[in-house]
Formats: sequence, C-alpha cells, structure tokens
Amino acid sequence: MGPDKAPRMGTRALVLVVALASILASCGPTVGQAPFSVRPDTLQPGDLMGPFDGMVIDSETERPIAGATVMGSWAFERGIGLRGPAGTREATVETAADGRYRMESPDDLPTGGSMRLRRFTLVVYRRGYVGYRSDFKFNGDQRHDFSQHGNKARLEKWQSSFEHRQHLAFVGGGQAVAKAAGWEAQPASLENDGVVTPQVADPLGERGPTVEKLALLDASPLLSAEEVKGVTGFAGDFEVGRLMDRLRSDVYDSKHFKAKGKAEAFDVAIRVWTSAPAAAEAQFKQLSTELPAPMPTEEIGDRSVHARGGDVLGLAFLLRERGLVVQISCGKSQCTEPGMVLRLAKLVESHIGELKIPSQKADSPASLPSLPSSSPSEDGEESP
Repeated sequence: MGPDKAPRMGTRALVLVVALASILASCGPTVGQAPFSVRPDTLQPGDLMGPFDGMVIDSETERPIAGATVMGSWAFERGIGLRGPAGTREATVETAADGRYRMESPDDLPTGGSMRLRRFTLVVYRRGYVGYRSDFKFNGDQRHDFSQHGNKARLEKWQSSFEHRQHLAFVGGGQAVAKAAGWEAQPASLENDGVVTPQVADPLGERGPTVEKLALLDASPLLSAEEVKGVTGFAGDFEVGRLMDRLRSDVYDSKHFKAKGKAEAFDVAIRVWTSAPAAAEAQFKQLSTELPAPMPTEEIGDRSVHARGGDVLGLAFLLRERGLVVQISCGKSQCTEPGMVLRLAKLVESHIGELKIPSQKADSPASLPSLPSSSPSEDGEESP
C-alpha cells in the first residue's frame, strides 16, 4: 500500500463513523414489548406505538358513552445499560356518539440510537363515572383486559362512598384529563378538611350531611433541613414545603426541600404512604416497577430499591408491619453519590416513631402513586 493511500483510508473510515453516528442519531426509538394483547381474542402482544381503538361503555347497561375524554401517553427512556427517562408524548380524542375512539401513533417521536419506548398508558375520563386506566384499576389491582384494538373500556358509575382525592391521584396527570377532572379539585380539597357523609334512609330529606373531621398524615417530623445539610454538606438555605403533584390526605403526605437560588438538581423530597401491611407491600411492589432504572437492595426496611432518572437519585423502602412506604428523591447536585440518599433514608427511618398515623381500617385500599409523578419539583419529566 502506497503512503498516499493511508490518509485516504483514514478519511473514509472517519466519514463512515460520522455517517453511522448520524444514522443512529436520526433513528426512531426502539419499542419494548407491550404488556397487553393486540386484540381481546388473542394472546399476541400488541404494539406500544399504536394505533389504538375501542369503545367506552357503561359497565351496568353496556350502552356506549359519548363525549368521554380518552388520553394516550407514551413514555420514553434513553441510555445504554443505565437508562433514564426521556420525556413523554400525549394524544387526546373524545368518544363519538357510538362510544368509539381511535388514537393514532405520535408523529413527533424522539430520536437517538439509545432511545426506547418504555410504556403506553390509556386513560378514559367521563364525569359521573370512575376513571379507566389501561394499566391498573381504581382499587389498585392490575388490569389484564386491555387490548390495542377492539378494547372495551367499561366505566363504573361514581358512588358517594368514593373519594375525589383518591380518584384524582388515580387518573394521574395529562393536560386533557386534568382539564376534564378540574371540577373534582374543590371536593377533593374539602375532603382534606372534612369528609362529607350523606345520610342514609332519609326520605324526607330533612337532615343535611354530617361532617366528620379527617386527621391528615404529617410527614414533617421525618427529616429536617439541618439533617439534609449534615449529610450533603450543602451551605445554602432551603424553602421547606410540600410537593404539589398530589393532595395531602390521611394516607399520603410529602416534604419538599427546595434549595433557594439553585437549580432543581439541588432539591430533596420525601413522599410517604400509609395503609394496611398487605396493601403497603403491594404498593411498594408497584412503585418498584415504575421507578426508572430500579435496583433492589436490602439496605433499609423490609425491602428497598434504588433508582436513578435524569438528574435525580432515589430510594424507596417498605416497613411492612407499620404499613409504610417511603420514597426519597435527591438531585445529583445535592446528593453527589448514592450513599448520601441512603443516609437520608436512614435518618427518615429513625424518625418513623414520631410520625402520627391516622387510624385506618385494616382493609383500607392503598393510596397508589400517580403515573408518573415528577420529583423533586414539577418539571414534566419522570424522575425517582
């Protein structure tokens, strides 16, 4: 080979590498296997990308429900080996007079060689009914009857014994659903101050509703700003409040340490759920599957899991007999290594005895976390 050929070979190789990188960067996402079937009459997996079609009907009368809001959400992740969230795409349609809907695949897909479509979720909302999700039911059970094509979303009529605060947490985020369910914010807020219980068997209607005061869960004793600074060495100040992604209740509370004058990567947040032991265990299992890049450990509590998404490190743990699930989120600029998140979690665990837990019935359903909630602050991205 002559000396003048070597440079040309190097140039060709460089051009090939650049071209390959360009192709990978422009590639659409790879698509994971769908947990639902393509049709109700087959076990063949569906396509996460879609399109989707079906009918929304009344569970009692089997009649079609027109004007229902149907929202689809596609969640993406990126990275090789250790993956992190890469945003979502949403689409919304309304059911026609015959209750039917059709939702096309998104046309503005994120690109990149390591991009992957992680999950699709369909949510149906119609005032007067319990919402419908393609992944799990209002009582917390996993749903197994959703299909990509020919799906029948059977809506259960709303009952006065249901709580709006739990319903809002169940239907989750999304602008279209949030707009349709906006009217529930007021009764949900009232439920946080007192549960309105209608009288039973009062044909004359002379007695009004009774109000039973509701004790709220309070997460404030679990961690202090001084303890956070002691672990991370942060020299600044925090604004301490609650996260705004869901309402405080007797079964859920949060605490948010927002670093003053700093980016969100300096923030710290705690979430805590309380329920019966079996429900807490089921809730922890669900939470473990929803956190990005989960890594099970046995470092704290009965069970624990580390997570990492974007600029946030996370850790969740279960205290089964106490019926508690705790989630810690810490920005990477605050917690520079995972051991700091574990130290924060152990401080939280040491204060569990100071937590005042409202009395609950043994069969109270778990207050399941919404999909997906952002943390430590509301930025539209999934994070631990």
